[in-house]
Amino acid sequence: MGNIDEVKIIRTACPQHCGIDCCGILAHVKNNKVIKLEPADFPYERDRRICLRGLSSLDITYHPERLKFPMKRTGERGEGKFKRISWDEAHDIIVSNFTKISEKYGWKSIGWVLGGPGAGTTKFGAYLRLASLTQSTRVSAWGYGDAGLPCGSRVILGHHFPYLHLHGTFWQRKWPDLLIAWGTNPAESMPLHNMRKIMDAKEEGTQFLVVDPRFTITASKADEYIGLKPGTDSALTLGIMNVIFKNNLHDKKFIAEHTNGPYLVRIDTGKFLREKDIEDKKSDAYLFWHEQSKSQKKVRRKNVMEASLTGTFEVNGIKCKPVLQLLMDLAAEYTPEKTAEITGISSDLVVKLAKRIGTANDVIFLTHMGFTRTYHGDISLRGVISVAAITGNVTTAVTGGYIPATLNWKPFLKAIPDKPSYHRLGILNLYDAVIKGEPYPIKAVWFSFINFLNQCANSKKIIEEFFPSLDFIVQTELFMTPSAKYADLILPVCSFLEFSDFMFMPYPYLQLQQKVIEPLYESKSDVTIASELAERLGFGDYFKGGEEGMIDIILDNPSLAGVTREKLKDKAMRLRKLPDGGSFPLNFGTPSGKIELYAEQLVEDGEALPVYLSPIEAPETIEKGKYPLAFIQGHSRFRTHSTFANVDSLLELNPEPLVEINPIDAEKRKIIDNDYVTVFNDRAKTTLKARVTESVGPGVINITEGWWINQFKEGSVNHLTHDIINPVQEKVYEPNMHFNDVAVEIVKYKEV
Repeated sequence: MGNIDEVKIIRTACPQHCGIDCCGILAHVKNNKVIKLEPADFPYERDRRICLRGLSSLDITYHPERLKFPMKRTGERGEGKFKRISWDEAHDIIVSNFTKISEKYGWKSIGWVLGGPGAGTTKFGAYLRLASLTQSTRVSAWGYGDAGLPCGSRVILGHHFPYLHLHGTFWQRKWPDLLIAWGTNPAESMPLHNMRKIMDAKEEGTQFLVVDPRFTITASKADEYIGLKPGTDSALTLGIMNVIFKNNLHDKKFIAEHTNGPYLVRIDTGKFLREKDIEDKKSDAYLFWHEQSKSQKKVRRKNVMEASLTGTFEVNGIKCKPVLQLLMDLAAEYTPEKTAEITGISSDLVVKLAKRIGTANDVIFLTHMGFTRTYHGDISLRGVISVAAITGNVTTAVTGGYIPATLNWKPFLKAIPDKPSYHRLGILNLYDAVIKGEPYPIKAVWFSFINFLNQCANSKKIIEEFFPSLDFIVQTELFMTPSAKYADLILPVCSFLEFSDFMFMPYPYLQLQQKVIEPLYESKSDVTIASELAERLGFGDYFKGGEEGMIDIILDNPSLAGVTREKLKDKAMRLRKLPDGGSFPLNFGTPSGKIELYAEQLVEDGEALPVYLSPIEAPETIEKGKYPLAFIQGHSRFRTHSTFANVDSLLELNPEPLVEINPIDAEKRKIIDNDYVTVFNDRAKTTLKARVTESVGPGVINITEGWWINQFKEGSVNHLTHDIINPVQEKVYEPNMHFNDVAVEIVKYKEV
């Protein structure tokens, strides 16, 4: 028999970074208590690391305010009054309410509102499976600030993510001449996975540029910082293309071979000229202008290299231009001077940036969700990818050195193959579904690993209209968060040290988030909670094996051959290497099968090209209008969204929310450091302390997201935000929350 005082060391992985960084962790355990955390080894030694949040994880697990048992609401929603109940009683309440609501409105009136799958695969999958089995509604969380990126990427690349096409050999540590961080602040949001590589690249001579409305920690490490006004990214991309085209720095061969740049577009309709338009055929084949024969030809894989990329042509009486010519015409309008006027960047810097991109041997555009959280952020992403494409800096094959992992999601997305699965609703569409019953009524919601009220747009509307319209609210949670106070039933969930899950991050690694200790108090993992509810609903057979069984299911894919739970218990494993000299092509899932500089499906929307459209709310011109300041939300290295906002060790370093304001704007309003100020617009007001700093430009204020509502003197970050839906994003994928496209004013706070 072993010594009960013996210290065991167990390898696990920290999911507290949306799965992006996902550090390996060695947990030292004694008597079912974790007494120490330290970074675990990786196959590449420099990937051994841990951040402040990872080190503070024990403060989550052993926090004195953790929820310890199921609780039923006794007061009004929002009062925070609850009484302890048993798990059996909790399940009875859930089944009773779900049955009553489903009999009246149908099962699709029950919505599962989940955080992102990056925070764990099988806990996410368990609820998807339950939603599929009951044919209820899965509420997609992409629109919680992140849908703008896939909306733009789907249009121009035909894929959900642009990373494999833009990040090139970055993952192999083969550094480019020029690295541009645009729409991302990895020093705070991805400090170990991405920022460490950036610093390594700089050591080896890579020039590093940052494009951001804020002078961030990442920007402080840049060779050059380009500070632009929020929501003007697409104008900057057009200004860059203007200079590139004017100086003949574009890669004509790449454009002809890999983009739809040569394809002819009808000037009269804005649609592609197709073979059926000029011949008595039903062919939808694209056409290009063949310079040598002075005639149109049907696009084929090889002959398109003979296409004219510029000019105006007439085919059977139909005037046409190649896509590239249309893009050039648009870019010609954005002179460096006009671009400077819109973006706030000097015309000289626009020219310098464009020439640097156009003359570099290779450029990597490191991007993420930052600028896509504006109303037209999807177009901004298309603009950045267009710059990369016309200079030949989009990769068309896997260059990371490893074959990407494909997880076995099918049993979760469609649990019974020959029966209908769940309904899908974007998180922004959920507002109208609950409040107005459109497109269909949602009467009950289940929140898991999401602090909905705190983190979603228009908090005041959620409190005053959304919650009162619901018949039943369940929340699985670690703490009494602002959202949990509005639940009818709260279920205590485990911290990540108390259950197992599978992590397919950070690229190119696979890791097991291995259970380190038994669940504390009466808490249960999300998989266990879903499994027990499934048993009550008659679907228990689909949840056999618990967390471990579900991990085995999700690993069941040829791309993960040889990867098992047992092997992952002691080490991180790399993805399968590409064969030496092998090339794994990346196909473009667009209608043309090419990079679509021109998107025919968006002609009627006026967005076929990556046009510049003004922000929906953030002011373009400083000090004009009722609300002259552009409000944005940066991320904090002290929190992952709202997680860790109640951890004392981190609050000692970052004790309260602050609004960052430029000295010029502060002086006009007679505001100094640590003054209490009120930020307001027509929706709400928020009161907190001011920090006067040049890290934000004139006309811009910043409050880092993730602070809990109760940590403000009044209001919160998202009391100020709006839930306006972008119809083009809704058409392409799903609408996004535009946290960085908000107009406000700020004044000194006055006690009432």
